[in-house]
Amino acid sequence: MPEILLFIDFKNLPQAFQNHLRVLGPIDHFTLAVNLLILVFSKSFATRYGQIKNKNKSQARLRILNGTNLCLFLIYLIAVIFEIRLGKAISQTFLVILGSYLMIHFAEALILKRYGRSKTIDSLSLTTETQTSRTLELFFSFLIVTITIVLLINIWGFEDWLQTTSVLGFLALFVFASKEYWAGDFLSGILIISQGRIERGDVIKIKDENLIGSVLQVDSFQTIVRDLVNQHDIILPNSRLRLARVDVLKTDSKKGVREFEDFWFGYGTDNTRIQEMLEEVWQKSVEQGLISKKGGVVIANKECGDHGVRWRLAYTLKSPHKLIETANCVREWAYNLQEKYGLELATPLTHSINRDTAD
Repeated sequence: MPEILLFIDFKNLPQAFQNHLRVLGPIDHFTLAVNLLILVFSKSFATRYGQIKNKNKSQARLRILNGTNLCLFLIYLIAVIFEIRLGKAISQTFLVILGSYLMIHFAEALILKRYGRSKTIDSLSLTTETQTSRTLELFFSFLIVTITIVLLINIWGFEDWLQTTSVLGFLALFVFASKEYWAGDFLSGILIISQGRIERGDVIKIKDENLIGSVLQVDSFQTIVRDLVNQHDIILPNSRLRLARVDVLKTDSKKGVREFEDFWFGYGTDNTRIQEMLEEVWQKSVEQGLISKKGGVVIANKECGDHGVRWRLAYTLKSPHKLIETANCVREWAYNLQEKYGLELATPLTHSINRDTAD
């Protein structure tokens, strides 16, 4: 079997490496240095942003930064290995894009920190967007993107009016052609944020979607809600959210959030026993720390139906985020106490069919 000898001239290796690096100019080295700096500190950038906004968005930004860094390193690595001279336009383009991305990143964080609204949800301090902060974010993002486009046009030499208008015309055509996919959600997002009715941390009910959830984030195009029943994160387009009926259970309401559970009893059942049982249900739930005692209790006959009487137990939640847990607790105590008061929660039987007679 023939031997294969791999000869490496270690003496000339530094010189060969320098020859390969000569394909990179000063602007290329500067771009690589900036890229390396961003790669090293990208996690701290994203974490800082995430502490102000949310973890999901910080992770998304971290992936974008790392992906951009990797692409840039691969391009320069290929250029060095095969001794391909890159034009200044490529390095300048990467510098402008990275710089613009970081400027938007820090502008949003600083604006939210300065003009956002702090709120506490279940002992967790959060900063939510306001109309002022969102308007300023959109303004500065638009300004930075516009400057970026102008710089890229100049970098690639589209200084001729015909070339410039062609590029801008293509961008305008693309925006117009894709407006059906983003315009409705974007405008709805602006309306939702500017009105301030739905904010991060609020608990909402959407009957059409059969959803009770906590708002994690309101973005320009979509709203992310965590289903309190299944603990799933649900992404709702803002256009659908704006057109649906949404019950907002505000977490900062001084009076608290009122909720109720209905129970059916048969005709002829003693009203006093019903009221006593439901009052004890409320008291037991208060002792478990799910219902506010200050809000009091309201017990009322709400409907006399064909098969029974519907009674309502109304109470005040300590936390809207525990709405499902509280409802389960109330129903469980009602079930456990019905025998004590000689009551039945089952739907009353109003008629029966004798099969022998029917046959």
